[in-house]
Amino acid sequence: MSDKKKTLGGLQKRRKLLIVLCVVLAVILVALVSATVYLEYLMGKIGRTQDTSQPALSQEEIDAIQNPDETDPDNSSPFVNPDDVTWAHDPATHIGGDHIVNILLIGQDRREGESRARSDSMILCTFNIEKKTLTMTSFMRDMYVPIPGYLDNRINAAYQLGGSELLDETLYQNFGVEIDGNVEVDFSQFQEIIDLLGGVDIELTGEEAAYLNRNGNWDVDSSSAGNWYLTKGMNHLTGEQALAYSRIRYIGNGDYGRTSRQRTVLNALIQAYKNTSLTKMLLLLDDVLPLVTTDMTDKEIIGYATDLFPLLASSTITSQRIPADGAYYDASIRGMSVLVPDLAENRQLLIDSLSPQE
Repeated sequence: MSDKKKTLGGLQKRRKLLIVLCVVLAVILVALVSATVYLEYLMGKIGRTQDTSQPALSQEEIDAIQNPDETDPDNSSPFVNPDDVTWAHDPATHIGGDHIVNILLIGQDRREGESRARSDSMILCTFNIEKKTLTMTSFMRDMYVPIPGYLDNRINAAYQLGGSELLDETLYQNFGVEIDGNVEVDFSQFQEIIDLLGGVDIELTGEEAAYLNRNGNWDVDSSSAGNWYLTKGMNHLTGEQALAYSRIRYIGNGDYGRTSRQRTVLNALIQAYKNTSLTKMLLLLDDVLPLVTTDMTDKEIIGYATDLFPLLASSTITSQRIPADGAYYDASIRGMSVLVPDLAENRQLLIDSLSPQE
């Protein structure tokens, strides 16, 4: 073969290679553009705190929140003068950092006609990326704490008075927890999210099953509880059933058991996520994302999703409650039945569990 033919053959091979390379690059570019467009589409479906801001409370509403007219005949807690409650603040406490991500889940129970509701549930999800752990911490809604700019009150009043921003500030002032992002959902949306995932598996006690079959969602007119046949042991719960389960207060140890049930449902949701294929999850996101509201930016959401979603599949999950047993006392303050925490002891518990020192 002549040198000229060899040269022509080499040029043709290089052209073909260049064409193939261009096609591959074009496919990659289209895929990247499509992925970017789809991500922007998904991010646009999420509710944003700044777009759903509540109207400012009147002074009359603020006064009613700070001095509720409560006449609970079952309130047997000892009367305590608010001036006699002292707080042990520690500005050096800091729970957060490079490998710690704190996402606060806020469940609210806004009723018809209400301009702004209290936070009915507050669950702090702390991801330790280094140790591959997830710790869920429930903050009891009746816990009495200082609220920046207002009278001391139940911690769930912070959300009603100033939204997630004031609730975050309250948690930081009292417990040193730095919140990286908030995710809010109300009860009806919580129910719908569970139904979209196809329900959750929850193990019920005999007492819980009987209570749910009898009462269902006690204040929901359309409850289907008459057709519930839940039993002791593992049950596959619908969204309505899971919501009713997470709201049980009148069996067991009251609100303490209620917060534990809420963490159980959240853990069951995580397990359901683990068992869902990527294809189905992407389809679900289209319906799930409009049901939540957050104060996080698109960049933060994508960054946390990249870092934390894989962690969900392999992390060790633990749960706890604040105030911890033996680290609070019951009291009746300004007519409210509350739990007064030992801030120093509860802060140390959080440091030990969420940000342990090597």
